[in-house]
Amino acid sequence: MPSGLNRRRQSQLSLVPGTVALGLGLVAHLIDQFLFVRAGPVPILLTAPAVATLLYLHVRAATYQRIAALAVWGFVSSGAAMVGVYLGVVNYYLPRSLTSAEMVVYDLGLFLWFVASLSAMYGIAARAEGRPTRAKAVILSAPFVQVAWVALVRIVVETGLYA
Repeated sequence: MPSGLNRRRQSQLSLVPGTVALGLGLVAHLIDQFLFVRAGPVPILLTAPAVATLLYLHVRAATYQRIAALAVWGFVSSGAAMVGVYLGVVNYYLPRSLTSAEMVVYDLGLFLWFVASLSAMYGIAARAEGRPTRAKAVILSAPFVQVAWVALVRIVVETGLYA
């Protein structure tokens, strides 16, 4: 028989907690960007899993164990995706150096991409109710969608939009 913790389920949440988490993460990112030349990964690693998990809870109620698993997986997968992005761009040479404004836009775009892509994958998984295999596959593929940022940047550079 499942324990009391397993039987309890969170009710569906409104979008307000997710919006607040996104706002706080964005403020943390902007402060990090202001204090240092480049924004670090910490605001991304904290904001993306929080917003994605809250979006999942908006779409579908979940047990406390599932909530914890989603939050931990979001943190781990976002960390792995950050490593993937770093490895994808470290040996890629741009036609010219980024200006300060372009660095800010790049870092903000990376932040928003990571939060939006993980949230989208969690939202899709939450909607796959009744198909647990599909939901797990979507959640497990989230870091690959986050790493797609490298492809987007390369497309922008190679098509001449960045010159």
